[in-house]
Amino acid sequence: MITKGLYVRLEAKPGKEQEVEQFLRGALPLVRSEPDTIAWFAIRMGPSTFGIFDAFPNDAGRQAHLSGQVAAALGEKASDLFAQPPAIQKLDVLAAQLAPPGTAANGGAEERIPMQVGSELRIRNTGEIVIGNPEVELARSQNAADATLAYRFNRGLGEHVLRLVDPVANRRHLKDHRPGD
Repeated sequence: MITKGLYVRLEAKPGKEQEVEQFLRGALPLVRSEPDTIAWFAIRMGPSTFGIFDAFPNDAGRQAHLSGQVAAALGEKASDLFAQPPAIQKLDVLAAQLAPPGTAANGGAEERIPMQVGSELRIRNTGEIVIGNPEVELARSQNAADATLAYRFNRGLGEHVLRLVDPVANRRHLKDHRPGD
C-alpha cells in the first residue's frame, strides 16, 4: 500500500534544459534498485520546468530514497543545472491505483513465442517483442519451432520474464518447417 510521496519541482537554468532531461532519464536505473520506491516519475511540465513524483509504502521508504543515490546526484548537480534549489515537498498519499504486480505489457497475459535454434529475440524497454526469424515470426507455428518461450513483462519491477516451455525433443518438426529436408 502506498502512503507517502514526494513531489520535487525543478526549474532548469537557461540552456540547461536538455541536460536536465538527460539527468532525469539517467536516474531511472538508480531508482529501480530502491525496493521501497513503488512508483517514480520524471516529468516535464514546460520548456524549462521539470518535476519528480515518487511514491512509497511508508516514511522509512521515503527517507531511504531521500538518502539514496538520486538525491545525492540531485544535490551535486543542483547549482549547475537548476535556476533555484529543487523544491522538495513531502506528501501523504490518500489513494492510489497502480497496475497489479506481474502485469504484463500485453494486458497481464503470458505470451507464447515459438523459437528456432539460432533465432534472435529482442525485447524493447516497453516490453515489445521483436523476433529475428521471419519464418517463425510469420508462421507463429508450434510446428516450425524447436521450443516455445513464455514471456511476460513485469512493469512494476521493470523485469522481462522468459520461461522455456514445450521443448521439442526430436526434429520431426523439420518436415513442416523445411519440407525439402
